[in-house]
Amino acid sequence: MRDKILDLLKKEDYAFDKEKWKSIENVPFLLNADTTRLLNKIKKHMGVAKGIYIFSDADERILYIGKGAPIYNRIRRHFAKLKNCSSSSLHHTDSSHEIPALITIHWVEIEQPETREIVEHMLSYTLNPAYKKWSIS
Repeated sequence: MRDKILDLLKKEDYAFDKEKWKSIENVPFLLNADTTRLLNKIKKHMGVAKGIYIFSDADERILYIGKGAPIYNRIRRHFAKLKNCSSSSLHHTDSSHEIPALITIHWVEIEQPETREIVEHMLSYTLNPAYKKWSIS
């Protein structure tokens, strides 16, 4: 089943391919004086694009898959959560892990909300991200 879904994603040009997807590398996922500058850089690159985004770590492990309309607003909310917490941990389905020091944010633009929803689920199924929820405590 996974192969059939991956073939469909490839056919529709939505399969994750870091050569085809846009990305910003070496993003520090932490709150400091550079956070506002970093968010402005992300906004400049993404604009008001609607679509799917993927967080990956330095080892290219898929951490999280999400959708946004626009994508930037969702990513900004992830950073905003850092302001409201004292601990920098993510909740994995099995245990708690530290946020990686640097992440890469990949994204592909998908205008239609229904397509975004379906593609997000298909990518989550085929790529099996480390985190099903990206929540900070």
